Amino acid sequence: MLQFFRRFTKSRFGLIAVFIFLGIMALAFAVGDITGLRSAESGGGGTVIAQVGKHKVTDAEVRDRIERFLQNAQRQGQPVTMEQFLAQGGLDLAVDEIINSAALVAFAEQSGMQVSKRLIDGEIASIPSFLGVDGKFSQKQFEDLLSQNRVSPAAFRQDLMQQRYGSWLVNRATLGNALPEGVVLPYASLLLERRTGVVGLVQSIAMDPGADPDDKTLASYYASNRARYSVPQRRVVRYAVVKPDAVRAQSAATDAEIADAYAKAGARFAATEKRTLRQIIFADQATANRVAGQVKGGQAIAAAASAAGLEPTSFEGVEKAALTTQTSAQIANAAFGAAEGGVVGPVRSPLGWHVLKVEKVERVAARTLDQVRTELAKEVTDRKTAQRLADLRQSIDDGVADGKTFDEAVRDAKLSAQATPALTAQGLNPDAPTTQPDPQLGAIVRAGFAVEQAGDEPQVIALGQDGSFALITLERIVPAAPRPLAQIRDQVKGDYLMTQALQKARAAATQIVAKLQKSVPMAQAFAEAGVKKGPPPKPFDLKRAEVLGRQMEPYIQMAFSMAPKKAKLVEGPNRLGYYVVYLDQVEEHSAANDKAAIARVRGDIAPQVGGEYASQFIRSIRAHMNITRNEKAVAQLRAQLAQQGVR
Repeated sequence: MLQFFRRFTKSRFGLIAVFIFLGIMALAFAVGDITGLRSAESGGGGTVIAQVGKHKVTDAEVRDRIERFLQNAQRQGQPVTMEQFLAQGGLDLAVDEIINSAALVAFAEQSGMQVSKRLIDGEIASIPSFLGVDGKFSQKQFEDLLSQNRVSPAAFRQDLMQQRYGSWLVNRATLGNALPEGVVLPYASLLLERRTGVVGLVQSIAMDPGADPDDKTLASYYASNRARYSVPQRRVVRYAVVKPDAVRAQSAATDAEIADAYAKAGARFAATEKRTLRQIIFADQATANRVAGQVKGGQAIAAAASAAGLEPTSFEGVEKAALTTQTSAQIANAAFGAAEGGVVGPVRSPLGWHVLKVEKVERVAARTLDQVRTELAKEVTDRKTAQRLADLRQSIDDGVADGKTFDEAVRDAKLSAQATPALTAQGLNPDAPTTQPDPQLGAIVRAGFAVEQAGDEPQVIALGQDGSFALITLERIVPAAPRPLAQIRDQVKGDYLMTQALQKARAAATQIVAKLQKSVPMAQAFAEAGVKKGPPPKPFDLKRAEVLGRQMEPYIQMAFSMAPKKAKLVEGPNRLGYYVVYLDQVEEHSAANDKAAIARVRGDIAPQVGGEYASQFIRSIRAHMNITRNEKAVAQLRAQLAQQGVR
C-alpha cells in the first residue's frame, strides 16, 4: 500500500491532494462521505519538526495524519502496521508531503492568490453529506457531521482552502504535455530490442533446510517476522435485525379495510377496454391522406410506413386514459371511437398528422370484491407492514436520539440481539479461515467499521429494499496484531524451515553466478554447485514489445535490466527459489520508421508528463521558500512511533 501511495503522489492528481491518504478529505468529497476527516489546524501544540514560512509543522500534526492513515488502512482490510510504515520510509514521506502542502499554500498567498469565503461556501453546500432530506444544504447536518468526526468548521474550511490552492497551482503548472519525436524515439526503439540468454531455477524445495528449530530459535524467528503473521483490525458488532415478516402478522388486512380499498379503487376494477394500435406520424397532410387511403384499402400499415421512409410506433393493450396521456385527447377519442381493424386519421397534433390503425380490441369485464379480495388483501397487508416497519424504525431512531442505549432500545422494541464474531472489514473471520463471509452481515459489518470507537451511540441502518433494517452498536475493536506464536507454531516452524531452504538456494545461486562469470556453461555450473534437482536451465529469446504490459516472471524483468555477457540472480515469487539469468546478447533496432511504436510510446508517456511538471514545480517552490526541518525532532518522533508500534 505504501508503494501505491508513493506512486500516487507522483501523479498530477496525487500532487493536487498531496496528503490525501493521510487525512486530507478531497477523496472523501468525491464519494460524498467525510468519515475519517481530521482537523487541519496546526501549531496547536507539540514539537516543531519543520517550518515553512510562518507555518509550523508539529510532531502532533504528523502523528495524527499517520495514525489516521493506519486506522483507515486497517479498516479497509490492509494490515499495515506502524512498524511496516516506518520501515518503508513512511515518516519521511509524511513529513515531506505536509511540507509540500504548506509550501503550495504559502506560495499562493505570497503571489496574491485568495480563496473567497463565497467559493468555500459553495463547495460546502455541494457536498452530498451536508444535504438535508429536502435535498438542500442543512446547517444542522453540517455541524452535526463535523462534530461526530471531531472536526471544527474553521479547520474544515481551512482544509478546503488549502486543497483549492493546490488545485489551482498544480493544474496551471501541468498544462501542456506534448512530446517531440526526439524524446519519444529512444523509448520507442526499446520496444524493438531483442534479448537472448539462458535461465535456470534453484528451487527452495530442492534444498535441505536442516534440523527443526528449538524453542528459542523459533521465538526469535517469530519476533523478527511478526508482520508476516499480522491480522488486520477486527470488530465485534452487536445487532438486532427487523424484517417485514416480523410485523406482517400484526398487519393482516381486515374485511373492512379490504372493502374500503375496493371502494376507493375507483375505475380500477370497473369494466374497461384495451386496444392495440399502430401509428404513423407525417409532417404534411397530403402524405398522411395518401397513406391513410392506402391502409384503408388493405395495405399493411408497416408496409405503408416503410414505403414513406418511416417506421410505425405501437401501443400494446393501452387504455384510453393512458393513450390520452401519451398523445392527446383528440387522438385517443378517435382511436377508441373506431371499430377493430379500422383506420383513424389523419388527426392533427403539434407533432404532425397521425394515422392510426386499430389492430385489436380487448374488453375487460368488471371484477367484483370477491374476485379481487386476495389481491387487495395482499396490497393492504403490504402497505400496513411497510408503515408499521417505518413506525418501528422511527420509534427506535427517536429513542436513540433521546439517549437510549443499544440494550434499552432492543428491550423496548422487543427485539432479539446478536453479535458478530471478530470480523475484518471484508467480513472475514481469521479464526475460521475456511468460512466464507455471510452476505447478510455485509451492511452490518460496514456500518460497524464506520463507527469511530466502541461505546458510541447505536445506529439504525437500512438492510434492503423491502424496508428491513438493523440497530447496531460497536461492541469491541480488536487492534491489528500478529497471532500469538502458540496458535500458529506449526505454521511458523514451516516458514522458518522454508527460509532456511531459501537461504541455501541463494547461496547455491550465488555460486552458479560466479561460475557463469568465468564462462562455465550453466548446466555444468548447476552440477558443480550441487543443484541436481529441479527443472533444467532453458534458453530464452525475448522481444521487449512482446513482454511489455503483461505479468512477467522475475527473470524476464532481470533480463531486460542487465548488461550482456553478465549473470545475475533474482528471487522467484512466493519463496520459490532463485532464478539465475545469463544474458548472452542484446540486439538493438531503431524505431525511426515505425510510426505505430512511436505513437504507442507517446501515448504511454504523455499522461506522466503532467505529474513530472507538477513535481518539478513543487520542488521549485520549495527552493524559493524559507523551509527548515528539525532532524532531531524527526528522529525523536520516529523513535516514539516505533515504540508505539511495539506496544
